[in-house]
Amino acid sequence: MPKVTEAYREARRDEIAQAAIRCLERNGVRDTSIADIVSESGLSTGAIYSHFTNKAELARYIVGRFLVVQIDELESRGLAGELVAPRDILQSLLGVFSTAGLSPGLVLQFWGEAMVDPDLHGEMTRTVGRLFGGLATAALPWARARAASEEAAHALAAETARTIAALAQGYIANTAILGPRDPAEYVESAASVLSP
Repeated sequence: MPKVTEAYREARRDEIAQAAIRCLERNGVRDTSIADIVSESGLSTGAIYSHFTNKAELARYIVGRFLVVQIDELESRGLAGELVAPRDILQSLLGVFSTAGLSPGLVLQFWGEAMVDPDLHGEMTRTVGRLFGGLATAALPWARARAASEEAAHALAAETARTIAALAQGYIANTAILGPRDPAEYVESAASVLSP
């Protein structure tokens, strides 16, 4: 029997994740079952369970495949010392919705379900921690250019990360409820409203 390669397993996980996203978008997080994903993907139940045992694992994979890649890229820029303005960090972060095919509505549903599902809550909490850490690292060179000390730069970067995350959450909720909005237009609008 031929050995299954990691590339094959990754492609199969992507296939399952895409089928799951379609089901989740159509049925909602709460009303999507593994059986729905099996039907959508055309794979066996065993094939699905060999990759994901529950919705929390599926959420972790979806977040890792789409959002964490964007966070890693931003974090790498910060670690390299690249000075990236907070508005550009926000716009890059929001770019995940146009490049990955991930909808803000689905993210909003996962947040809501995380309030009642302990496994999903744990995944969302880990994701938020990873998000704050990555954003703070991305903002650190910018903060160093504005702060009087390294300690003050770290504090400013952490506060900036939290603000960027809040603005991103606003975009997600607003877009999910009121309809599509261009991320660049959102960032420009937020910047103009918040500037002195």
